[in-house]
Amino acid sequence: MQASGIRFNDCFFSEPIALGGGTLPRCAGLFVILAEDPNWAPKPFQPLLFGEFGNNTPVDALLHEASRSLRSLHGKALFLAVLPLPFSTTAQRWALFCELVRAYNPPGQTGEDRTPPSELVRKLDELEKRHHEHAAQLMWLRASADHLLGTFPERRRRIGFQPETVPAV
Repeated sequence: MQASGIRFNDCFFSEPIALGGGTLPRCAGLFVILAEDPNWAPKPFQPLLFGEFGNNTPVDALLHEASRSLRSLHGKALFLAVLPLPFSTTAQRWALFCELVRAYNPPGQTGEDRTPPSELVRKLDELEKRHHEHAAQLMWLRASADHLLGTFPERRRRIGFQPETVPAV
């Protein structure tokens, strides 16, 4: 018995459908955007772009990603196949995504940064920590400068009408 759909590595994606037709599963998973190519076998579809989607991702988000990444393919019909991965974590989906991109080297993803989300989060945390340290140092420097130079309260003019001379009593 053979699973229906299209196979990439050990993953069976759904049968390709025209991009824009159909819906995504309500669970998380991976998708692939394909173009017809008779040089590919056993099914004549070349993978152009792999991607990940989360729970209840709208199809419009995928269409936007596809049109942005695949502008160079004028006149070719594009297809979409999905691999539902219910109960999977982002790290698991990301590892499978990277494996597929390395194996098939799709034209829509050449030269792309494949840093896992956890690595990006770690880098962002480091940047925020350095920012907080710099802000604390600046506040300390300002406080010490005010203390050393001595701050004088600003002389402010009182608000309201003030007669130029004080009447004699």
